[in-house]
Formats: sequence, structure tokens, C-alpha cells
Amino acid sequence: MSVINKKYNFLKPFKNSNLIRLGRNHDGGYIVDNSIVQKCNTLVTFGLGPDWSFELDIIKNNKDIKIYMYDFSVSSSPYIRDILKYLRRFITFRTSYKAVSDRIKYLKNYLDFFKIKNVSFFKEKITFPLKDKIDVDVDKVFSRIPESEKVILKSDIEGSEYDVIDQIVSYSNRIEMLIFEFHWIDKKEDTFLESVKKLQKNFDIIHIHGNNHFEKLSTGLPVIIEMTLLNKNNNKNSNQEHVTSFPIKGLDYSNNPFKEDLVFSFSSD
Repeated sequence: MSVINKKYNFLKPFKNSNLIRLGRNHDGGYIVDNSIVQKCNTLVTFGLGPDWSFELDIIKNNKDIKIYMYDFSVSSSPYIRDILKYLRRFITFRTSYKAVSDRIKYLKNYLDFFKIKNVSFFKEKITFPLKDKIDVDVDKVFSRIPESEKVILKSDIEGSEYDVIDQIVSYSNRIEMLIFEFHWIDKKEDTFLESVKKLQKNFDIIHIHGNNHFEKLSTGLPVIIEMTLLNKNNNKNSNQEHVTSFPIKGLDYSNNPFKEDLVFSFSSD
């Protein structure tokens, strides 16, 4: 097992007995504290992409939760183009009818998701500072949520997470749990480490996983990291034990199912 450099030991997650996986077993699934899912009123999602299995699962676990989704790049166009492509292949006897019907089903699932009463979708780009009309910052996001709501925030915005860390920290008293995908640590290692240390003033890390679409640094740290953090107010009774070896069987699965998951461990202090 690859042992990462001990300078990263502050990233060791606290042991948590409430962890479950929501979303599918590969890209799109995340590890959360189920007790927090049950108590929260609101999920804020930065970045949707082609998979919303996490959001569907969170509704199954808490039917009353409200979801505010932000993604400026999402549209039905790729699904329609895919249907037309496979329809042409079917007409020229290069694919099956099932392949076409599957693409139609994908479009239907996409459209049905946005019809769910729990879901509010904003075709806006999360960033800071604001530059374009399509841009929105964390201040605007939280202005749309009643102050009494208990919030879970999930962020997967391809590197823009570093631009909004300070704003997210400023709303720590309203956020019960954070789910991050931190990108491009090979190019932004100092920014990543600084961002996590800022978050740790108010949050404890309870899970970490390496995204195997990319490799690890020479120090052993994955280039892309999925991380779950719990507000310290929800972790007061922690026994202070840490988990040191990853991935965790039964919780973690490789993002790319055709490659081995990234295996790593933290060194002993």
C-alpha cells in the first residue's frame, strides 16, 4: 500500500460510524453521514454534469429535502444529439434498436429529474469574482435559502471550488456537511492545502477518496480527491480516532470502473 508523505497527516479523516454511500457505485456517488442527511432541509449542489444519482438517493433518504442545483453547462442538447447519432446508425444497420431506445430513455430521465418538486435548477456558473451575466457567487446562493434551513453543500466544479472557498467558509454556521471534489492538486497543491486548512477551522474531515481517472503525486496524494467534512458542532462526541487506509471496502468504488482504485494510507505520527 502506498503511504503518503506525512506532511499530509492533517487530512486524516475522523472515524464515523454513520457513513453511507449515496449515488451510484462509480462516478456520481459520494460518502455522507446519514444522520446529517436526515436532519437537513436543504442540499445545495454546485455542478451536475451527466449524473444525478446522488441527488435522487438523497431524496429517497429524506423525501422532504429541497435541492438547489447550479450548473451553467447542462442542457438536453447532448442527449438529443446522441439520439440522432444512434438513430442514423440504426437506419444504416450499424446498431440495435435497444441502443436507440436507451438514448431516448436517458433523455427522458434527464427531463424527469428536473420535474421533481424538490428540485430547483439554476443555469448559472458558481464563481468569484463575478465577471459574466451567467456568473453567481455563494452570497447569491445563500440569499435564496431561508436562514433557518440546515444545509448540505456539494461541490464538483472542475477547479472553481478554490475561487469560492472563502465565501463558503463565511457561511460555516449554516452548513452542516460539505462534500467536495478537489481538482488538479498536481497544479494547485498549495491552494488545495490552504483551502482545506481554512475549512478545518469549522469542519472535520470524515472521509476521503482518490478519483482514479487521474493518478497520484510523487508524494502519494491523489491528483483529484473526494472529501466529506462535517461541521464541528456535529462532531463534538468524536472519539478522535482516525481512519488511515483507503479505499474503504463497501463504501468506496473506483470512479473509473475499468481501472483499479487508488490505494493509499496515511503514515503514523
